Amino acid sequence: MTAATPARKRGARAEVPITADAIVETAFRMIDERGADSFSMRAVANELGVFPATLYWHVGDRSQLLGLVELTWVQGIELPDHLTDWREWMVELARRYRAHALRHPHVARLVTVERARNVETLRIPDAIIGKLSELGLGDQIVHAYNALMGAVRGFVVLELSMATDPPPPAEADDLEAEMSGLDPEQFPHITQHFHLFADRALSIRWNEDAARSLDDSYDYLLRLLLDGIASQMQPRRRRT
Repeated sequence: MTAATPARKRGARAEVPITADAIVETAFRMIDERGADSFSMRAVANELGVFPATLYWHVGDRSQLLGLVELTWVQGIELPDHLTDWREWMVELARRYRAHALRHPHVARLVTVERARNVETLRIPDAIIGKLSELGLGDQIVHAYNALMGAVRGFVVLELSMATDPPPPAEADDLEAEMSGLDPEQFPHITQHFHLFADRALSIRWNEDAARSLDDSYDYLLRLLLDGIASQMQPRRRRT
């Protein structure tokens, strides 16, 4: 019988040199593979075989480390600067953002809903503001920006809630049965349109199934947002 490998003692020699990059890479990997609940300064320190004070020395506190994790994640999203049309640019960036979030759902959800401290993550917001500033929106530019960021990130966070915490098969079957058996008197509108909404709508979903993806709904949201912004453009600057 092979003896179990003893757990590494905290403070023992680490397997990798302790640098800021190594700490961030470890935190990113832990969140990505194990979920947001795995992330704490103590847990990352244990993973590296060091005391938490070592992390504070190299990367600062928890929010600063999370900011570095967010920066690592954001760096995986390339700006579509080969596109010159503002609508196409916005749509492509939003699609890249969502696709990257779905590749790293635990990381994306955590850095979106928690406060992180790293101004370098403002690269994408700065680029979005730059595009909006070309549209002649005047003081409305801040509202256009907030609408875009709030709607896109909100949609993705709701979608990620299923990807990061899917129900086990038995629970999904129970939820499907409950949804299918809703009382028409209590939920008249859902039951009337259930054939359209079943497992394809936010809050009425029980499977994370690519065959029932929310791609079309996401694109619909983008069209609504961009049409709304275009309607606020000064006539002499309006273009598609």
